[in-house]
Amino acid sequence: MNQLILDFPAAQPSFDTFLGQGNRELLQVLREQHEPFVYVWGPAGAGKSHLLQAWAAQAEAAGLSARYLDAANEPLHEMPPAGCHLALGQIDSLDADGQAELFNFCNHIRQSRQGALLIGASVPPPRLAVREDLRTRMGYCLVYEIKPLSDEEKIAALVEAARSRQIRISPDIFRYLLHHWRRDIGSLMAMLDALDRHALASHRPITLPLLKQLLQQNI
Repeated sequence: MNQLILDFPAAQPSFDTFLGQGNRELLQVLREQHEPFVYVWGPAGAGKSHLLQAWAAQAEAAGLSARYLDAANEPLHEMPPAGCHLALGQIDSLDADGQAELFNFCNHIRQSRQGALLIGASVPPPRLAVREDLRTRMGYCLVYEIKPLSDEEKIAALVEAARSRQIRISPDIFRYLLHHWRRDIGSLMAMLDALDRHALASHRPITLPLLKQLLQQNI
């Protein structure tokens, strides 16, 4: 059997689909969009991109100028326009020109009181590998560490996602998945998608042997 490629179109990120109970204060701050500077950090898979995209989408839906930019994939060539709500991921990937433009944008927001900045990074501000004057500007920010989901929260989310598809899967199957697959929720949900498709294609129920077979194909 050919290897299944775990590449599925993702739903538009929103605050409603951000999982876990440990980030309620952060979600409230981002939903209200009253703070001009917010900095969120956490490891890969913590949900930074999800939050940044949800925040930018909410601002755009409210009729505001908004932009999401992943600095690892897209350079910041020029300062965003006045009043822009900029969601900037992987700030430490900015080149020298991008850091200069972001420094100017921070000053513009503070002086004009227009626009807002949401930053995502893998480390807290003092550990950022950026120019010193830009790092000091991070002192303007409310800083939140994204709290990871517990294993039980991940399992509950997977069970609920399966139930929404009218699939009954034992939590024990998801416990096995947690110990034999990537542990971030995005990868786990992608594997649930693949497992569902594989079960339908093979006309078999979703069982632990079926999961083991699929994992073996994707190692």
